[in-house]
Order: sequence, then structure tokens, then C-alpha cells
Amino acid sequence: MKNRKLKISNRKSAIGNANAFTLIEIMLVIVIIGIIVGIAAPKIGGKLGKAQNVAARASLKSIETAIGSYEMDNLKLPDSLEDLTKTQNGNGPYLKPSELTDPWSQKFQYNKGGSQGIGFDLSTTSPDGDSFNNWD
Repeated sequence: MKNRKLKISNRKSAIGNANAFTLIEIMLVIVIIGIIVGIAAPKIGGKLGKAQNVAARASLKSIETAIGSYEMDNLKLPDSLEDLTKTQNGNGPYLKPSELTDPWSQKFQYNKGGSQGIGFDLSTTSPDGDSFNNWD
């Protein structure tokens, strides 16, 4: 019986040592992960600007739709974009306050007069100088 317990005890210690990693193995894994990140990071970084441009266009369309809904419910254009975030005459809100900013955390520019031949102007500009608006 003692002999059997000794064999089981030896197996446990052998298994415990087999699952341990050496410092060199851990360092090798970290170096490989670093190389992979170094290769992938520049490729992913270039996509961020394009994604922000797409998000700006989508936000612009969303605000346009909200302005159209506001106009249908109230028979007039909103005086400011903040009017879209409030309940008026039992209608609304049409947007959340966070939806009034572009992907670069700037507020969309709104002009009720509409200088481009349509009822209102809505625009924003990226830090790179790309312009997004509702008249193009």
C-alpha cells in the first residue's frame, strides 16, 4: 500500500513540472506577439480614418432624417439641433444629445436658412480638412 502511494506521489510531481514554462519560453511568446502587433498595427491604423469618414456620413444622414421628422411633426424646421433632443408638443425626442457630435467630437454645423438651395444646411469638417454636408 505504501508503495502505491509513493508512485501516485511521484506522478503528481512529474505532472506539475511538465506544465511549468521556463522564462525563455515566456519571453519567446512575448516577442512573437510583439512582432505580430508590429505588423498588424499600421494596417489597422489606416482604416480608422476611413471608418470615421463613414461614421460622419451616417451621422449626417441620421440628423437629416431627424430634422425631416421634426419638420413633419411641427410644420417648421428646428431652430437648432438641440431642439431635436427635446420633447415638444408630445413629439420627440428625435435624437440623443450624443448624436449631435461628429466622430471627431465636434458639433455638426446647422443653418436653418439653407444657403445651398435646400431648406437647411448641415455640415462638419474632419481634422484632415475633409468636408461632409447635406448638399453634395
